[in-house]
Amino acid sequence: MVVYPEKEMRVKKIQRGTVIDHIPKGQALNVMKILNLAEHPDPVTIAINVESGKHGQKDIIKVENRELSPGEVDKIALIAPYATINIIRDYKVVEKKQVSLPREIHGIVRCANPNCITNSREPA
Repeated sequence: MVVYPEKEMRVKKIQRGTVIDHIPKGQALNVMKILNLAEHPDPVTIAINVESGKHGQKDIIKVENRELSPGEVDKIALIAPYATINIIRDYKVVEKKQVSLPREIHGIVRCANPNCITNSREPA
């Protein structure tokens, strides 16, 4: 195990954008996929299996030049219910919020069973 000096930054700060922190270990790529971050034109930095004082290990995603919409934050709650969203401007956290599971989410998960009632349209 590599020991790093306390307070050392492994990933550089971002000037503007969003930091998604406290993602459960191994879930960063799923969060990236659900938010379609591979299509984002600016840098997206992923840190996987980062030491965390509270949870042992965690993942982190830094998205430069993009602030997540409330709908995107709701999607994150499915994969990372304890994630923290940090909005960054001029290298400073200007807003910090916990994700919370909304009552309804549309267009993310589909039942694999073709006969499932959720896969049929309501009669007209």
